[in-house]
Amino acid sequence: MRDVLHALQKIVREDRQLLIDDWVGYFSSEEHESEMRYYSDFLSFFDECIQSDLDPLSEEAIALSNFMRKVAEIRGEERFYNFKNSVYTCYIKFPLFKRLDERGIFHYEVASMMTAFFEALTSRLIFRVIQDNNRIQQASAAELSEREAPISEIWKGILLVSIVGTLDSNRVIQIIDKILETLEKLESEHVIIDINAIYDVNTEVANQLRKLYSAISMMGSHAYLTGISKNIAKAMTHLELSIGEVQTFRTTRKAVEFILKKEID
Repeated sequence: MRDVLHALQKIVREDRQLLIDDWVGYFSSEEHESEMRYYSDFLSFFDECIQSDLDPLSEEAIALSNFMRKVAEIRGEERFYNFKNSVYTCYIKFPLFKRLDERGIFHYEVASMMTAFFEALTSRLIFRVIQDNNRIQQASAAELSEREAPISEIWKGILLVSIVGTLDSNRVIQIIDKILETLEKLESEHVIIDINAIYDVNTEVANQLRKLYSAISMMGSHAYLTGISKNIAKAMTHLELSIGEVQTFRTTRKAVEFILKKEID
């Protein structure tokens, strides 16, 4: 195998321009200049990988992987991972295969070794994309969750919870957890729930609001509902929806005024 690696390295170094010419043949003339640069740099990284016996776990292989990630960013992930119904890095070995075949040393063992190396390279790239996407999704979900139901202390002992979007059983469990955690930490006596930005009011929403009220009451605090617009009031009346004993106010300001007056009295 050492002889094969030596022959492969000789091809990379001596047939560099031929390899580049073979590679750019896959592209339109407008892309030739950029692809010549990418492939020339790839050959330099690959040369170092050969010196590490094409070990896919070597530092040289990781350096090549990082370089290919940069190429993916420049070309765009869609064009990189959907290159001729495959992946860019799956095609990049073909000019090497062609030169090996011309020298009569392209046999099963060589093909197997090189394919394993490039498959490992491609798998590492795809795995990194999946990891990055998962991190982005998790961060976005956490950010969205925080943005949809932010909790803030707007006055000493008064919390404001603003609910945005839809309110289903899964969301209300998350919101209840956040409220109870905050109540335990701040020992607030009053919680104002603003529903001005809820998309739709129906039986499910009314039920979930009652759950919120019950959870807050069990912590010894008082719950108030604000953001009752004309449309929400009409919808709740038309649907004959009830939110139990929760005190309602049109605005947060009205609720705060009521609480402060109550505290003074």
